[in-house]
Amino acid sequence: MRRRILLVTMASVVLAVLVLGVPLAFTIHRVVSSQQHDALQQLALRGANSVSPSYVNGDPVELPTGHGAAVGLYDAQGRLVQGEGSAQLDGPGQQALDGKIVTADTGEELMSAVPVTVRENVIAVVKATSPESAVWSRTWAWWSGLAGLCVLAALSAGVLALRESRRLARPLVNLADVADRIGAGDFSVRADTSGVPEIDAVSTALNSTTERLAEMVGRERAFTAQASHQLKTPLTQLQLELEHGLSHGDPELRESAESALDTIAQLSGTIDDVLTITRRDDSDQGFDAADLVEQCQRQWQGVLRTTDRLLIVDAEPSLTVRASLPAARQVLHVLLDNAVKHGEGTVKVSARRSHGAVAFDVVDEGEPEPASLEAGSGLGLTLAHDLAQSQGGRLLVDRSLRRTRFTLLLPGAADEAD
Repeated sequence: MRRRILLVTMASVVLAVLVLGVPLAFTIHRVVSSQQHDALQQLALRGANSVSPSYVNGDPVELPTGHGAAVGLYDAQGRLVQGEGSAQLDGPGQQALDGKIVTADTGEELMSAVPVTVRENVIAVVKATSPESAVWSRTWAWWSGLAGLCVLAALSAGVLALRESRRLARPLVNLADVADRIGAGDFSVRADTSGVPEIDAVSTALNSTTERLAEMVGRERAFTAQASHQLKTPLTQLQLELEHGLSHGDPELRESAESALDTIAQLSGTIDDVLTITRRDDSDQGFDAADLVEQCQRQWQGVLRTTDRLLIVDAEPSLTVRASLPAARQVLHVLLDNAVKHGEGTVKVSARRSHGAVAFDVVDEGEPEPASLEAGSGLGLTLAHDLAQSQGGRLLVDRSLRRTRFTLLLPGAADEAD
């Protein structure tokens, strides 16, 4: 923005200089040339007034000087008698022998010739000349002054434009910073006023939006916390009752009770993960991919075994993921739940390097579903897709083979790029 303001201002100044300066330069040249013509004519007139009829008898004539001009006295035959000039009147100067006052520009010099008459007879001619370079010297002097004023105007406009651009850009930079911080979840930040009405209107609107967002997010977080508390309370009570039943109940119910306890623990962990994701707590980002794969194995191996299906896991060593562990865990849980409900045969979960990222593959032997992942083949897959994007990753599905393979791509550590 600062560069554009500066460029627009300088372009306006240059255009104004061209529109006004070029005609003014031509006008200056014409004025200087006209002034020089007038000065030569005045010299010739003064010289003609100083010539007496007795000059033909050898009386001296005092010819005027000045303005860098050459003044000469010519007789009735056009020969130079006294002063400076050509030896013979030529060109337009000869018209003065007919009794006319002549002013001309030959291209090399400016000339003015005035006849001296006695009883309507021309007895002499006084001619004043100056070189064309004298006019151009004065013209260039004026043009240099004009160019200096143009440069001064351009510099002044440039300094003013730079100052104003900085003044206008500063609040916009502040607005961008405020917007970034709001996007990062800091709803306490507020945009300052700048004194520019249009920018202040944007700042006011942004501050109002930030306040509404803060209230909305605060209510959602409070509701989430209250809902999790309301869910955990009966879960805790159910867990206590099952543990009591295990110690005093029928041994035949022991396996079912232990399975129920595992389910309660998993549900409690899911609630904790949802709370962590909702609060966007990224202070503990970064985990080992093999640990997450092992957690999935412990939680889902028994579920698949009840349907006579196998779960195979495989993870490359030393794979560090730069993402939220609860978010990644919930994505894999959604994919495994999808494989249990809609897939067939053995389910394989693996973790591998993939061009600077860490890829988690969930593969089963079932036929691929026709619906696309982006369109959302279910609420769970849509949630998994959004969670992956929130962590800077992607969730892909490969249906090119006669099996279903979901791939979760998440950012890896710096050394994973190798």
